Amino acid sequence: MANEHIAALKNVALCRALSAPELEAVAAIAEARTIAAGQDLFRESDPGDGLFLVIAGEVNVIKRGAGGEHSLARLGAGGVLGEMSLVTAEPRSATCRALVETRVLFLPAARFRGMLEAGSIAAHKIVAAIAEVLARRLATMNGMVLDLAEKPAAAAGARSPLKTQDLRELHRTMQVWSF
Repeated sequence: MANEHIAALKNVALCRALSAPELEAVAAIAEARTIAAGQDLFRESDPGDGLFLVIAGEVNVIKRGAGGEHSLARLGAGGVLGEMSLVTAEPRSATCRALVETRVLFLPAARFRGMLEAGSIAAHKIVAAIAEVLARRLATMNGMVLDLAEKPAAAAGARSPLKTQDLRELHRTMQVWSF
């Protein structure tokens, strides 16, 4: 099982800078889980208790809105969800639902924070990778906000479909893990 965890972690951008012993340390805290089709990995507003790495299968990231549920993204093998829970205690910002039977690795936030507190180089490298991704997301978001601000306003009080789509793309950029 540990070798399968290590193999899966090697394929994740967050872990690409890790040495073999560092991968082993992270794999040691990982938990394998199988999620049935239609079941939720987590729900919007649940406590952010750890990171999920999709090993096999496909998940749908869903956000509740005034018009019901909106699909933000579909992620397959290599997809990462909940990375912010490793460094903050914020609740989940969206729901993640398995579209087919899906296998994931779960990195519990409490155990990861324990690695950080113990001075684990692996944990610090993962936090650095998260910071890099967040910096890229922020730069992208700044550009999108500027583009939205420069678009001509729609008729008073009316929302244009383009603006709605732009806002959805902005939200997806901020919520979905992608390299």
